[in-house]
Amino acid sequence: MLASAFAVVIVLTGVALAALSVLIAVQPRRALQALSRFGSTARIHFGELSLRAAIGMAFVLGGPATRYPTAIGAIGAFLVVSALILMVLPRRWHAAYSSGWAKRIPVWTVPVLAVISLAAGSVLVWVAA
Repeated sequence: MLASAFAVVIVLTGVALAALSVLIAVQPRRALQALSRFGSTARIHFGELSLRAAIGMAFVLGGPATRYPTAIGAIGAFLVVSALILMVLPRRWHAAYSSGWAKRIPVWTVPVLAVISLAAGSVLVWVAA
């Protein structure tokens, strides 16, 4: 029963990822600006990482109610562990990493990358629905 409730969170995450991909495709410059700000303040840094960890825990706990419980659980574990690691490292490293990528990614590739997010979100919905 609990796993089914968390599977709903996985579906909602997939829907949000798909919706975000549309916004990214339509506003690629704005998406890169947002990426450049990850880690820029403590609020953004810990807010993003807390959300990442919470979604990761939902994947771990909801995995058994999905079509691929091992894969979903592993993805969730990765999300949680990576969020915790980034929380203990100096925030400026996260800020430098995200702003560095925002400068390197050509604007024209962002809509192409958005298709990957759309596909990932769609797969999450299918796997957990």
